[in-house]
Amino acid sequence: MVMAVTLAVGFAPRAALAQDATGGAAGAATAGAPAGAPASGALAPAPDSPAADKSGPPGTKPAADSMPKDVLHLIEQLPPSAYPSPTPRVRGIYGGSLWLDPDFQGLQWPYYPKTGVGVSGSGWVDTGYRKFDAGQGLGTGETKGEEFVQQSRFVLRVTPTWTDDNRQFFVQMQTEFVGAQLTTGNGEVWGVDDAWIRFGKWNVFDILVGRFQAWEVYHYGMGLDLFTLERTGANDGSAPAPQIYGLTAMYLRQDTIGQGAVHLYPTDWLRFEVGFQYGSDLNSGNNVDGIRPVGIAEWGPLRFKAGVEFLDSRGKGAGALNKARTQGYGAALQLVLDPYVEMGINGAYALNDSVNASGQLVDTSTDDTYSVGGFANVRIIPDLLVGGGINYTYLVDQNYQPSAGRNDRYDQWQPFGALQYLLFKQLFVKGVFAYAKADINPIPMVSQPSTNEMWSFRLRLEYLF
Repeated sequence: MVMAVTLAVGFAPRAALAQDATGGAAGAATAGAPAGAPASGALAPAPDSPAADKSGPPGTKPAADSMPKDVLHLIEQLPPSAYPSPTPRVRGIYGGSLWLDPDFQGLQWPYYPKTGVGVSGSGWVDTGYRKFDAGQGLGTGETKGEEFVQQSRFVLRVTPTWTDDNRQFFVQMQTEFVGAQLTTGNGEVWGVDDAWIRFGKWNVFDILVGRFQAWEVYHYGMGLDLFTLERTGANDGSAPAPQIYGLTAMYLRQDTIGQGAVHLYPTDWLRFEVGFQYGSDLNSGNNVDGIRPVGIAEWGPLRFKAGVEFLDSRGKGAGALNKARTQGYGAALQLVLDPYVEMGINGAYALNDSVNASGQLVDTSTDDTYSVGGFANVRIIPDLLVGGGINYTYLVDQNYQPSAGRNDRYDQWQPFGALQYLLFKQLFVKGVFAYAKADINPIPMVSQPSTNEMWSFRLRLEYLF
């Protein structure tokens, strides 16, 4: 909140340019404004009136609320209208994984057609356990064990917005400050999630640049959440299990690589995102550029998503030969029967190519990856949801052994089940049981085949505000 007040103080002079002489903050009194806020256009008390006297008895300090009202009224918790869920094509059943998805199914969010600073956020704590048995079939190379896990992640979101007097065109900025304790090795701890600026016309188009998460195509359901052990699966041991590919090479937020997107909303049932990446990757030392168009169409309770992505990485030096490229294709079909059921099926394919500094193909990093999956969430009683899903991923690379007549092959199954209850109408309490099995089949000259397995459970407490 301190950060929001600081932003608002600097924002007030800019907002004043859009004011009438006696109008107060533009759009200050709209649906969802804080209770007790004066109506737009209401005059502030005269400086010498009793209502304006905040000084108290002689010799006392000014009251804490002596900040100008036009600054205070710029700040509010994002109202319900900022979280779009149009009818009859709702984004998902209330509390379900489609409803909770952070991209709001491609809808323009936060929808805040006023001048002000919206504050929101979320937080979760996971407590879990997993058991693993990796390298089955390798004899002394087999490893077994168990792991206790607790991790947490909290986000404070601040969204300053300017909207013109007609509430059509806008400029918006968003920053998400993150405080996290992550004990798993499959995710990173960020100081900031979103850090972007966008501008455009409400419900027509916008242009966005900065750090953000792209639109989702492949949906996992109520399990396999980001930063969780069940998302990685049976990835213990010396040989990695293939990870689910869901048009995800350009999906997550980037650190050193710049991001941008153009969003188009030609109708209330059709929308598009054309995402871009451009910059330098500190991990590989390469220059990176890519494009990721995604479309979402809805017909009644049905939603169809499809997209492609092309991501190139090349050495910076003059005459550098090392390069890598990902070509990806993905689609999903979803059904939402509000308020009872949401379900969907997904499919995606990636062709990955890698060339080393000598200009030679890297066989083990040149592969084809296929993923398919499905999920379903069902409301049992008003505050209780049950969900389940399964995903299968298959990877084959170009490392070929003629005597064996095959390439390296890897696959992984990842089923899960989940139960979620909304406590006090405020706190989501979710338990997830997950299993993963990966078959590791390198060519014989590399290693003998083996199997990895993992079982896990976690309890998540999640609060949104």
